[in-house]
Amino acid sequence: MPGDIFLLKDPGASMDSFGDAITESGTGVILAIEVSPSSGREEFIAGYDPWRRSLRCSVRSPPVRGRANREVIESLGRILGVPAASVQVVSGAKLSRKRVRIEGIVRQEVLERLGQFF
Repeated sequence: MPGDIFLLKDPGASMDSFGDAITESGTGVILAIEVSPSSGREEFIAGYDPWRRSLRCSVRSPPVRGRANREVIESLGRILGVPAASVQVVSGAKLSRKRVRIEGIVRQEVLERLGQFF
C-alpha cells in the first residue's frame, strides 16, 4: 500500500553492531545509510552492512530530482518521531551511500527506536 513502511528484522545484526552507523553530532546525530532507490517497496531498515558501517534501506522513488532523498527524509522522520524539517542529507545527495543529519534527537534515542529492526 502507498505510504506503508515495511520494517524488517536483520537476524545478523545486533544493537551493538548497527550502532557504528550512528554518530553524535552537536544537537543531533548523523546516520550512515545505503539507499536502494526505485525499489518495489519501502523498507526501513532493511539491514546493516558491517563492512561499510551503514544502515540499508529501500525506497520506491527513483533517484530523479531528489525524489528518493525526500522519501528517505520523510521516512526517517516518521520512524524516529522527528519532523522531516529536522532531517537533512549532508553528503551523498547523488549517491546511494549517504550521511543524514537528524537534529533534536540523541544517539541513545536513535539506538532504541531503530533497535526494533534488529
